[in-house]
Amino acid sequence: KMTKIVVLDYNDLVNERIDLSSSISEAFGVDGVGVLTVKMVPGFIKARKQLLPLSRIFATLPEATKDKYVHKDSFYSFGWSHGKEKLQGKPDLSKGSYYANPQYDKPIDDEDIISKYPAFIHPNIWPRDEVPELEGAFKELGQIIVEVGKLVAKQCDKFVQSKCPSYPPQLLYRVIDESKCCKARLLHYFPLSDVVESLPQDDLFSSWCGWHNDHGSLTGLTSAMYIDKDGNEVVNEDTEAGLYVRNRKSELIKVNIPEDHIGFQIGETAQIHSGGFLQATPHAVRGSKMKNISRETFAVFMEPMWMEPMVIPTGCDPAGTQSQSAAANLPPGVPPLASRWRNTDPPQSFGEFTDVTLSSYY
Repeated sequence: KMTKIVVLDYNDLVNERIDLSSSISEAFGVDGVGVLTVKMVPGFIKARKQLLPLSRIFATLPEATKDKYVHKDSFYSFGWSHGKEKLQGKPDLSKGSYYANPQYDKPIDDEDIISKYPAFIHPNIWPRDEVPELEGAFKELGQIIVEVGKLVAKQCDKFVQSKCPSYPPQLLYRVIDESKCCKARLLHYFPLSDVVESLPQDDLFSSWCGWHNDHGSLTGLTSAMYIDKDGNEVVNEDTEAGLYVRNRKSELIKVNIPEDHIGFQIGETAQIHSGGFLQATPHAVRGSKMKNISRETFAVFMEPMWMEPMVIPTGCDPAGTQSQSAAANLPPGVPPLASRWRNTDPPQSFGEFTDVTLSSYY
């Protein structure tokens, strides 16, 4: 099923007098698809074109070279990661990822905290010898996406406050603005081989990226770039390939992000912090059946510091945080929020919520 995705104009976002609550409600509210896009972002098109081809360049380096940038101590949350993640119970070999913090190379100096929360706050690792241009291009695109994400967050805050007066003003904006733990992921989806033909339909469906909800606050993502075996950008002719979401009615919806737009998805942390007025949507990526074509993309996970309390606004019903219909329509392999989030006193921290969530996917 195709559906019209909400599009915001960057020029409206920078004008703080404009209230885009109705658009936020349509995209991220209880009946929304959980995705919107932003157009007309200055510098974005050039930054995307600079970074995405580098994903394939790194991913096709010799294995021994890539292994220098594997960081086990952070649970593969910095540097190169391939086949470490389990999705729907199987090791995910279909994609390789390069992870880094796009804003801060070394967010803090306290070695005790770094060793306690390595997945959050470990210093970045860059392949400065092999792909020297990766670091600058990664930071440039990542920072553009975070800055636009903050503007989207301000509009989300206006919307939630209009529905829930006890919601702390500018909460989502504050979380993103103050966090030193933003994480970006440059993804290379390896070309699918002939195996795809023999996969059952449901597995084929998420042949490139299994069903999951993002657990942070807000995710920004680019449209994918498809590259052939000679390194040339090509048009993806498999119209069924790409990003899909499963809405609250369990309908499958294909999301097309235009290449000059940035996509934004709500994560489960914003869902909790908003008392369920903003809702995350399960999504998956379907592989292209075109031979010898890889897919490159970039996602930025804006999330709180590890100590941020996972609390709902005063007076909200904890049961409403994930609607019954949304919970009932989760695809296989996506753990319900109630199995991971505890509404306790003292509250669960974002770090604890992350650990429980990652252990259910990895």
